[in-house]
Amino acid sequence: MPMTFHHPLLTALLTAGLTLAVASASAQSPEGDDIVAEINGEAVTQLELDQLIGQQTGGNTELPAAQRQQFLEEIINLVLLAQAGESEGMELGPDLQAQINNNRRRALAQAFVRNMAQADQISDDVLRERYDAEYGSGEAMEYRARHILVGEREQAEGLIRRIDEGEAFADLARQHSQDGSAPEGGDLGWFAPGDMVAPFADAVMALEAGQVTADPVETRFGWHVIQLDETRAAEVPAFEDVSGQLGMAIINERIQTRIEDLRSDARIDYEAGWAQPRD
Repeated sequence: MPMTFHHPLLTALLTAGLTLAVASASAQSPEGDDIVAEINGEAVTQLELDQLIGQQTGGNTELPAAQRQQFLEEIINLVLLAQAGESEGMELGPDLQAQINNNRRRALAQAFVRNMAQADQISDDVLRERYDAEYGSGEAMEYRARHILVGEREQAEGLIRRIDEGEAFADLARQHSQDGSAPEGGDLGWFAPGDMVAPFADAVMALEAGQVTADPVETRFGWHVIQLDETRAAEVPAFEDVSGQLGMAIINERIQTRIEDLRSDARIDYEAGWAQPRD
């Protein structure tokens, strides 16, 4: 189930990794590594072409020959531009090297996410257990809230004090929130509790309409100040209509847990003074 807000970099990573994992289940790339073109002696393989097509189409590589030809021409243009850049020594520039390093990390991370999602299959029993937990009461509620996302608890506490003193929540969200909802005054629109990470959802459900959280709410994205605007009853969906979303939510949670485990086992040295995390 897609999250309403994310840290931008993590969103890009998980969205790409999970989308490719789901797409590959229904549209596998043809096997083999045959050369489909050579440009100034540099080979473009069938696998490279299939990967480009899959990235552009959400995993659908079964295209007519004319469309595959268009994608091949796109790769040829990329190769020619890359060769021109290499001939001018651009691969030695620090900016380009940083981009290459980040692209390599992103590709490896997405491959890991993809493999993890495919290897850890979700049984129908697990999906039905999640469905019962979210909809088993036969009643469903939706919430409309806004939030301000910041990196430090102290800043969130200061924003709560300013709201208590009469400053407009929406104005403060536009000025200080690090989430994509900032231009809308932090408005997240209507959502179900399952659309959000648990600490955020729990905090929203504990509020009355018009109320602001008395204390900052911590999630893996940072510190939130939350205001509940409205609530409404929602129709309980059929299991078949939401099973895919529930599966995505479970996969997302498993990946987040793995990230937290990796961080706890890793040695992370913050070299820049400004980067030192605060307790």
